[in-house]
Amino acid sequence: MTTKRFIFLLGALLLMASLSLLATSHTYMGPIKPVPGDPQLIQVQVLLRDSPESSDLQIVKADFNGQNIPLQPRDIYGNRGIASFQVPPGQYKLRWTVNKDRFIWPRSTSHEEIVTVSPRDLWLQVLIEGEEASIR
Repeated sequence: MTTKRFIFLLGALLLMASLSLLATSHTYMGPIKPVPGDPQLIQVQVLLRDSPESSDLQIVKADFNGQNIPLQPRDIYGNRGIASFQVPPGQYKLRWTVNKDRFIWPRSTSHEEIVTVSPRDLWLQVLIEGEEASIR
């Protein structure tokens, strides 16, 4: 009976240790203070990536708040470009155009997303992947 209890306590101890390691393995690595310079400006980073699926979606044009984001040739991961902006809090339009496969009609589709920058944000990261956009 004592060996069963010992094994049970050892298992419970190992479970608690692994749970504590799991809880501490995800730490925040983002900025902890505003961007140097004007404290009212928030940094917005826009990442452009072609679709990871085999549907041949390619970004052909993108702009943030009317400013063009330069595109580069696609690398092996589908990355097409990156741009950073420092803007005051508010709402901004993000537009991009995607070319589809030559057999799908319409061949190009335009997308628009409103990016809301809050005064509480230290920075925002916008990822455009094909026809999808996510704001973090």
